[in-house]
Amino acid sequence: MIRVSKSATGRLIDIHGWTAVLFGLALYVVVLTGALAVFSHEIGAWSVGGHGIDDALAGPLDHRLSELTREVPEKYHEELTVFQNAAGYLVAFFHTHEAQAGGGLPEDVGVRFVIDPANMQVVSREEGVADDLPDVSSSFLHDFLVDLHVRLYTPDPVGLYLTGLLGLILLVSVVSGFILHRHLIMDMFLSPRQKLRELRARDRHTLAGTWSLLFAVIVAFTGAFFSFATTLGLPVIAMTAFEGDQQKAIEVVIGVPEEEDPTPASFIGLEPVIRHVQTSEAAGSLPVFVLVEHMGRADARITTFHDPSDGALFTGSHVYSGVDGSYRGEKPALGKSPSLGSDLVSLMGVLHFGLFAGFMSKVIWLALGLATCYLTYSGLNLWCIRREKSTGWRLMSRLNDATAYGTALALTAASAGFLLSYGRVPEKVVAWTLNGFVSGVIVSLVLALLLPSGWRTQQMFQRVLGLSLIALPVLRLAMSPGPFALHGLDLTLLISGLLSLIAARRSGADRLRATARVIRQEVRHG
Repeated sequence: MIRVSKSATGRLIDIHGWTAVLFGLALYVVVLTGALAVFSHEIGAWSVGGHGIDDALAGPLDHRLSELTREVPEKYHEELTVFQNAAGYLVAFFHTHEAQAGGGLPEDVGVRFVIDPANMQVVSREEGVADDLPDVSSSFLHDFLVDLHVRLYTPDPVGLYLTGLLGLILLVSVVSGFILHRHLIMDMFLSPRQKLRELRARDRHTLAGTWSLLFAVIVAFTGAFFSFATTLGLPVIAMTAFEGDQQKAIEVVIGVPEEEDPTPASFIGLEPVIRHVQTSEAAGSLPVFVLVEHMGRADARITTFHDPSDGALFTGSHVYSGVDGSYRGEKPALGKSPSLGSDLVSLMGVLHFGLFAGFMSKVIWLALGLATCYLTYSGLNLWCIRREKSTGWRLMSRLNDATAYGTALALTAASAGFLLSYGRVPEKVVAWTLNGFVSGVIVSLVLALLLPSGWRTQQMFQRVLGLSLIALPVLRLAMSPGPFALHGLDLTLLISGLLSLIAARRSGADRLRATARVIRQEVRHG
């Protein structure tokens, strides 16, 4: 408990409330999409059906990669990246770095292959600038969800500035809310009062805020760091220490090795390195991404990138010789050797994305993210309830409902647009996904503005959202060209849809009971 004066408490309440009024709707969108983005890889795999092979990097690679190496120009041998995408295919990108005409950081230019791991046959081949090639790293639904969270689907660096600012706003709201809490420990076990709507709503808001307090501080701070690190931090470092040379700043900060030896030498291949790193004490896991530098030269290096392994807190990167496969050591996130700064950057990454304890930490991060969404929604709703006699605040309350339920509804509509187009008209996937999202937004605004009262608006949203969530697994199974396969995400959507329908039914029953109670009191006193 933090004791503050009555006047200071009033100012804190104003800060806490007006931050929600001014930024709460946009903040809700960022937090909800961030909670869902914790499972973005799973969502991407679900949306494209998955390939059924989850460990393609552990299989035979070298023979096919050797054949592809001979097919591409030698200048593209400078770097090779290999990973498995959401659909289960292997992606191999042979490329070099070329300076842009207008200056700035060099662009990756090369030849990219998509390979079926079942038979190692090439599915597609594209050549050109990496940013101009069709995205094959995941599904567009995955990319859309991540972009909506990271930059509100606006151009860089404006989008990163916006989400970074919203992270700081969330931090201000959390700190002011923490100071206003009188009994933090007791509030964790608060039982919401049922008699008065405002008291019940306030108790639920307090309960959600108490449980999500630490989580909100973590994601707000780390989110703001990631938004501003590259948009402001790197240019400032480059201007002050490297005379504006951002590439040089990156090489020093990231720790790009400087020694080079262009002497021709045989490349050992990826398979022995992957086998070693899987069983070594340093990593002990299959890499999710592999980078090969200077293939066919004496200074060839292979770097493997890993998610946190069981019992580990940090992600890992390990460097091997590309000539004899000898282990060169762990590659820290920053610099060329382990340091406190590198550990802190790695820690912020795993904490922001909930990767520190595998699947269970991701589930907890999703739950706490949804609790923070409710915290944002209920806080703005409380502010509007206290001022509901004003037409403007009643309109704000409806917009709050439209954002809270409508964002989820728009995301289901975007998912439906993706599923309808992915297998039938893949060239229209982007348009159909975006049009689905916009359609969901429009429907949400219409429902919020035309329905007669706040509780009926919420009930209708719950019904529409519940039916939409149930429809998504049915649509995916209907559009999938492969055999019938029910994914865990399908079951999650079905259960979520049923819970939404139950909530709508219960809210209607609660309203009827409340009305009946008021009528009985009026009759008793009439």
